[in-house]
Amino acid sequence: MEAPRPAAGASVDDLLELFQSIRKELEQREEAPSGAWVDSSVAETRSGAKPAWYYPPADGGGIAFYSRRGPKVWGHVHAAAAPAAPERARRLAEAMLDALPADVGWVSVGFSGFDVASEREVARGLAERPGGFAVERYQMEAVLRPGPIRPAPSVPEGVELLPARAATTAAIADLDARAFRGSVDDLVMGGSVEEYTEMVERLLASGLGRFLDEASIVLYEPDPPRLVGGILDAEVSPRRGVVLDLMVDPARRGRGWGRFLLRWGLRAFQALGYSTATLWVTESNVAARRLYESEGFARTASTVLFHWTRPDGVPQPQTSR
Repeated sequence: MEAPRPAAGASVDDLLELFQSIRKELEQREEAPSGAWVDSSVAETRSGAKPAWYYPPADGGGIAFYSRRGPKVWGHVHAAAAPAAPERARRLAEAMLDALPADVGWVSVGFSGFDVASEREVARGLAERPGGFAVERYQMEAVLRPGPIRPAPSVPEGVELLPARAATTAAIADLDARAFRGSVDDLVMGGSVEEYTEMVERLLASGLGRFLDEASIVLYEPDPPRLVGGILDAEVSPRRGVVLDLMVDPARRGRGWGRFLLRWGLRAFQALGYSTATLWVTESNVAARRLYESEGFARTASTVLFHWTRPDGVPQPQTSR
């Protein structure tokens, strides 16, 4: 198999087909980017503004690309589900990683197009690089209708319930950073308040489904004034709601606040007429998975990420191969 080609200057038709395939699969995962993402990605790729490598659809089809903020890179590898898809994905990922600028120190790469067993194989192969590891995520789903409206959960003592938009983006991002600090999720997110701020802004702007103000709240402690919990929800289809973010201040864990927030959100989904609720959870987050399972969620799909953080003394990812 030949090495993938740089995608700058590739044909519009080839790139449109590849990026449309990615969008279609991300829609099925309820992670589709909003707006004119396909058209803008094609334009940025052809101009070289979005670094990318590809195999034309006629050669099986696949593309790897990344975006960058400072020393951090978010990448994606897509290989069409055809013969030798895992090999194409591996070669695309390695071409991307090997071309990273020397000052990049953090990389997170998602996959699409081929089956999850092959995703694991590719991600674990890449994880042989020092500083690399594979992260598995599960999609879980709960059936809400038909069935009676769930009872209203009791509000925890000492906190006030506020609409999510009553809090500032900075306050929600700070709560997210506190809630996930030191976890695998935190590492994959970027591990900084700035990254959480960007994520929260995107969620509130309906970047991952129509944001549901009616189903999104925060828990507020007035003395001292601080957010200590919250749930952010969105719609991904007329019958399907998604839990985007569930967070509890680590100093308040063990009080049942996470269960309260989840039950509140699921009841809101039911009241709004949604038939099912879905969410994504990291495989290593055992406590969250147990909570979701106890509230009726069951695993329906999996996907894998590759993450790399520069180890001390390693100048570039490719020098560790």
